[in-house]
Amino acid sequence: MGEFRTSSRTRPVAAAVTDVGRQRKHNEDNVLVKSELGLFVVADGMGGHNAGNVASALATKSLDNFFEATRAGSLPGPIPADEQELDPEARRIVAAIRKANHDVFVISNTYTQHQGMGSTVVAAYVSCETAQIHVGHVGDSRCYRIRHGEIEQLTKDHSLINDALALKPDLSQDELARLPKNIITRALGMKDAVKVDIRSEHTQPGDVFLLCSDGLSGMISEQQMLDVFDITQDPHEACELLIEMANEAGGTDNISALIIRIQPEVHDERQPDSIELDDTRPLHVDEFGETVPPAAVHEAQLPVEEIDLDAAASSGGERIAGQQIHAIGDSSLRSQAHGAPGAVSRAAAASFTDRRSRAAAGSGRYAAVTTAARPPVKEAPPSRPAKRQTEVRVARCAHCKHELFIGNRFCVECGAPIKP
Repeated sequence: MGEFRTSSRTRPVAAAVTDVGRQRKHNEDNVLVKSELGLFVVADGMGGHNAGNVASALATKSLDNFFEATRAGSLPGPIPADEQELDPEARRIVAAIRKANHDVFVISNTYTQHQGMGSTVVAAYVSCETAQIHVGHVGDSRCYRIRHGEIEQLTKDHSLINDALALKPDLSQDELARLPKNIITRALGMKDAVKVDIRSEHTQPGDVFLLCSDGLSGMISEQQMLDVFDITQDPHEACELLIEMANEAGGTDNISALIIRIQPEVHDERQPDSIELDDTRPLHVDEFGETVPPAAVHEAQLPVEEIDLDAAASSGGERIAGQQIHAIGDSSLRSQAHGAPGAVSRAAAASFTDRRSRAAAGSGRYAAVTTAARPPVKEAPPSRPAKRQTEVRVARCAHCKHELFIGNRFCVECGAPIKP
């Protein structure tokens, strides 16, 4: 047998879901999943439908553009004094958030309809080279880490209550209760400059990081979040269940959940023990006198039946399924639902389990592979009806030529208003 070696490198497996909730008409949250860049973002906009969603869209787009432009590792401009001691990777996420703040601030002060808009942001940069995660945030969107069955909040809300506690740690519960809730003291777009909190942590295989807006953290407890990962370890399924639980608890705000799972990369590098033997089977001569090599042995191909899963839509009408960067096909990553703990609501867990059963029966997009080769069928298989193509109407911004969906009132690239 050859020698088997494994690699200590890891890779992030991520998914995100954002939902309008049950009491809002518009979703002002935006999520970004870019595993190829190691970048993951949740932004919660403020300022109404024509401003809050613009701010969060600009923030995520600005972060995306910054990381694309700095792939080589060099950052523009001199290093600010308060970033001199930061790790270069941490400095990159801080610089990206500061650039996003500047972009939101400029648009907010340029167009009347966007005045006063802002956005919270929590952004994580996962480095496979150094096995670290760098989490930067502004506002009250959060990042949690789940490790060895315990959950820890890695960020600290920039809120009125937290600022009051920082000034006077001995405030009583009655005094805290009199303070207005959900008032944040720091956000993108409020000023031309913003202070970014940054935290760097070493990652371990099996670590799970949850980025979320306050529409999730304000509706369910940390124990309920932790219980979800006893039901499923699939990032996308966990996001869906978290959002269902927040909606069942009232869904008073837009809800966004982004989950990053740190997976080990395993490479099978088997070293051959002996040289390859020559093929000693006799050659054949065809009717024209040409030498024909031995017939190749073809292994039977297992037939693959593609099951149409368009029916597996999520329960929220305005839910947007986040991009799942790495398909999770290894059954070892999917734990069996062995009974929801008490902190997880029975209705949400039952609904979630029912959807998993329907997907397994053929209500989602899976490839079902049979366990044995089928005999060849001489008759041609019946032709499938052509799937109806979904027509998406798009236009281009007259200012920057960015492609837009028909009906947008603003350009998510440059913020310019779009005339109907």
